[in-house]
Amino acid sequence: MSSHSIDTVSAYSSVPEILQAKGRRLRVNYVRRDDDYEGWGLHVWADVRAETTWQDPLLLQGDAESGFYFDVDLVPDQKKVNFHHWVGLLVHKGDEKDAGGEIVEIKDQVSQIWLLDGHRSVLFDKPDVEALPKGDLSMSAAHWVEPGVIAWRISPVGADGKPRAYRLHACANAGLQLTGDGLSGAQQEITLSPVREAVGPASSIGKRFPFLTGCTALELPSSIISDASKITELLRAQLAVSVEEEDGMPVDATGVQQQGVLDELCYYDGPLGAFLLQEAVSIAVWAPTACQVELLLWDGPRGGHAEVLPMQRGDAGSWSVEGPASWSGKYYKYRLQVYSPWSQRMEVLEATDPYSRSLAADGARTQIVDLSAPDLAPEGWEEESAPPQGPLTDISVYELHIRDFSATDSTVPAHLQGKYLAFSLDKTAGTQHLRDLQQAGLSHVHLLPSYDFGSVPEQPEDQQVPQGDLAACASDSPEQQEAVWAVAATDAFQWGYDPVHYGVPEGSYATDPDGPARILEYRQMVCGLHKLGLRVVLDVVYNHTFHSLEDGGDSPYAVLDKLVPGYYHRRTEQGDICASCCCNNTATEHLMAERLVIDDITHWARTYKVDGFRFDIMGHLMVSTMQKIQGALSALTLNHDGVDGKGLYIYGEAWDFGEVACNQRGRNASQLNIGGTGLGSFNDRFRDSLMGGSPFASPGYQGYVTGLHTQPNSFTQADLDPQRQLALLLEFTDMLRISLAGNLKDFELVNAAGEQVRGDKILYGAYPAAYAEHPWETVNYAACHDNETLFDQVIMKSAAEESIEKRIRRCWLATALVAFSQGIAFFHAGDEILRSKSLDRDSYNSGDWFNRLDFSYQSNNFGVGLPLAAKNEATWPIKRPLLADHSLKPSADHIQASKAYFLELLQIRYSSPLFRLPVAKHIRQQLLFHNVGPSQVPGVIVMELKSDTRCTFDKQWQRIVVAFNASSKNFTGDWPVGAACLKLHPILAKSCDAITQGAHVNTEKRTFHAPALTAVVFVEPRES
Repeated sequence: MSSHSIDTVSAYSSVPEILQAKGRRLRVNYVRRDDDYEGWGLHVWADVRAETTWQDPLLLQGDAESGFYFDVDLVPDQKKVNFHHWVGLLVHKGDEKDAGGEIVEIKDQVSQIWLLDGHRSVLFDKPDVEALPKGDLSMSAAHWVEPGVIAWRISPVGADGKPRAYRLHACANAGLQLTGDGLSGAQQEITLSPVREAVGPASSIGKRFPFLTGCTALELPSSIISDASKITELLRAQLAVSVEEEDGMPVDATGVQQQGVLDELCYYDGPLGAFLLQEAVSIAVWAPTACQVELLLWDGPRGGHAEVLPMQRGDAGSWSVEGPASWSGKYYKYRLQVYSPWSQRMEVLEATDPYSRSLAADGARTQIVDLSAPDLAPEGWEEESAPPQGPLTDISVYELHIRDFSATDSTVPAHLQGKYLAFSLDKTAGTQHLRDLQQAGLSHVHLLPSYDFGSVPEQPEDQQVPQGDLAACASDSPEQQEAVWAVAATDAFQWGYDPVHYGVPEGSYATDPDGPARILEYRQMVCGLHKLGLRVVLDVVYNHTFHSLEDGGDSPYAVLDKLVPGYYHRRTEQGDICASCCCNNTATEHLMAERLVIDDITHWARTYKVDGFRFDIMGHLMVSTMQKIQGALSALTLNHDGVDGKGLYIYGEAWDFGEVACNQRGRNASQLNIGGTGLGSFNDRFRDSLMGGSPFASPGYQGYVTGLHTQPNSFTQADLDPQRQLALLLEFTDMLRISLAGNLKDFELVNAAGEQVRGDKILYGAYPAAYAEHPWETVNYAACHDNETLFDQVIMKSAAEESIEKRIRRCWLATALVAFSQGIAFFHAGDEILRSKSLDRDSYNSGDWFNRLDFSYQSNNFGVGLPLAAKNEATWPIKRPLLADHSLKPSADHIQASKAYFLELLQIRYSSPLFRLPVAKHIRQQLLFHNVGPSQVPGVIVMELKSDTRCTFDKQWQRIVVAFNASSKNFTGDWPVGAACLKLHPILAKSCDAITQGAHVNTEKRTFHAPALTAVVFVEPRES
């Protein structure tokens, strides 16, 4: 949620010590004119004693007679001049925002303030409600959804049943004023006519905008509807809709959202960005609400004087300018005069190009570049192609951060550490590690965001490093995180989920952030990974932008919102920008936003020859958009585009939450909506059942592999009695079985109750556990960059008495379940070498110190200090004693053994096509489970895979039996019916792990033996 900070002048040296502890309470009075106070809470941040979370706001106090209010305790802060405080205040009910929303200065003498429903501003005097304006132009609750209709959720009749009067007001110079007497300052007023029926779910408006169902539809006069030029002229002005009672008494007034009508009238399919013609350069931008657009042209990346060139208005809201070929290599920005709904003023704004293909450092200017220039192509680039790929279920993914890969690798030259070019080097610890994984079978490397993001200074001289000898601090000390946090905003590390320019590689990973070096070096990185035999997946973040105009008109990162304010971002019904993703949610259901995404995806595939895309919070995009993306990629061919788009894999986070949940904005790409589309999605059912709980549960919550019921920790014992532990373990085990079967909704198994059920009848909370129709729609994983690493989770969830050796076996068992599952196997970089982030639950801004990957295998980075307080302080009491326990730190031998074991798992996965069944039909016919039902041995999953000439045929083995034993006891199971002979898989017969080697069969008794905390694979050779 909000992470605002205010820089203030320090004046505390002369403050008496007794006053330095001074704190006070601020009363925030809340006034609602409809008297409906139920459910509203106050979100507070900045200079308060306790910031609230969005899910847990302050609760209302008071009553109707004396008034309703919130009491906010302010920090005792000697750093503020005269003890003034800066406090963030926002009243909301769930995701519906109402009053406040800004950080305000609370001076020392202020003891109470007022917030009024529908108003952003804070009032320092008790308001006279009757004298206040009726409405709020800072809100935009009216929606111009199509040329002839504006929708607004307000009754068409008054309390007396008489019809109300509606008008659309327009002012080209943004001079609309709202007073107690109504709305004034309009240069044009248009009468609107309410339609008798409200917007229905089956209407054209209801289908396009489901969240507006029930609104009053207001029709514009035919003289406006019939003349598109009149509408487009109105769209460049400040607009508001007012409503009055029949007697002329003002009722309400609000601003107007324009996204729907812009899509209807101003969709533009012509070229955008800078294009090099044969003897000229053409530059075009889409800015339909702008009154004027100019091009600012510079010779270099910074400094100098800009040449100012007028741009010409074209079709459908486009603006363009053409210049000589000598413009190539120069830099530019746009300067626009445009109305901003956030400031309610006509603004003059400067913006870079959302279709940028090259940039100055920090994205300060867009560069005109010829992407086909020979000096931007590595040797052999035209012939460069991805390693061959079989069925999609052959894919296994290794999720890796570009900087993590080499930032601390001493075998990489210092000037290339943390850079794209580290992937192009032959003989480094990191590239050798990737080579080992590929030779064992790994197929894809997923790179965390590598487009231009705004959270890292790109010039090395602007990057800071933590101060002090952090290695000398205690393993549970807070000193390391203090040093890292002190430079977190200005160091070289960030995950990068802060998109600014989607179509340009990030400059901090290049040796020169100014100009096209980043283009060449990104291509060299792709070539390097292809040379290793690995395909490349790009992590894309089209669900939000780093900034919008709400972050200020001078923000260089608010690119899209400067060009068409209020269009590219998804907004609440009242007009605020939705922030359920974290900030500035994008509205890719709007046609030009959707076009931007499709254009960008195909650009990356053609220009950089990447081989797949991982969509961050994919559930915030619509299914229709994702299917258009699939279609656009599939249309790419080797002959025309240099890439075969049909082989590109798309997967993402298909979570269903926020303003798009339950199809509120259309059919979104969430788990329950994408079955049959071919889109992959992360399987949280697998993760939560395997590890226990969820990323939002207590770190002590156990799952199948971390000891639930079979080796309960103190948290589990205190929270659940043994019978409830067993019941939960059996529930988790059934969920894991369906996930091992590709999470297919029509796969049938015997559940813990002994019933034959389909996968979609097994419940994950209140929802079906299984949702896939194709196996490649399921991405099974135990850990990823989000939340704690696999090792750290096991450390926190295991019983206190367990040795490091047993905890490592739990890590191995978790990776085995991923490796042997049907669908896509996904591994977080470092899973295979016991990687730790010192128990950090969210290391997005934790620097190289906590995110270190050590490919020398000497350290796993456990016990390098308490993780950052910002995300972890509440769990420090749990984490501190673990970090202080040196017996929990793996040795170099442990780490090297873990890598060796992981390579065995990959080798086994790729030793038989039965582990990678290509279609759902084969899984249904060739996979079954034993040790099921009410009499099963808890903690043990037995999976049988049978070769079938009619489906998937294995030339080596007739059948495979896999036993996952998460219990603390050895397990003996019966051979499947029909098995003529079983023996330990030849790779495991020579395993690096002696315990695994100890797995065996008893031919006479027709049984197999699986050691505790071990995954074993038995095969029936075809010759038997």
